Amino acid sequence: MDYWYLICSFSWFISAFAFYKIHKIWHKDVTEKDKLYKFQVKVGGFKHWMGIVMFVIMGVIYFFKAIG
Repeated sequence: MDYWYLICSFSWFISAFAFYKIHKIWHKDVTEKDKLYKFQVKVGGFKHWMGIVMFVIMGVIYFFKAIG
């Protein structure tokens, strides 16, 4: 087992969770104060979710590299 990849894997998962929390705070702030147009909120949410999914996929890849 390669511990360096395992540490990186957990770092990717922690990053995904932190980015999810930041997204929730951003979404709450934007929807309560109506700072942006509806389209901008949807695009921003899509970009955030793509980042979260990318972090999770990288975490899974590094986890399997650590095992293999």
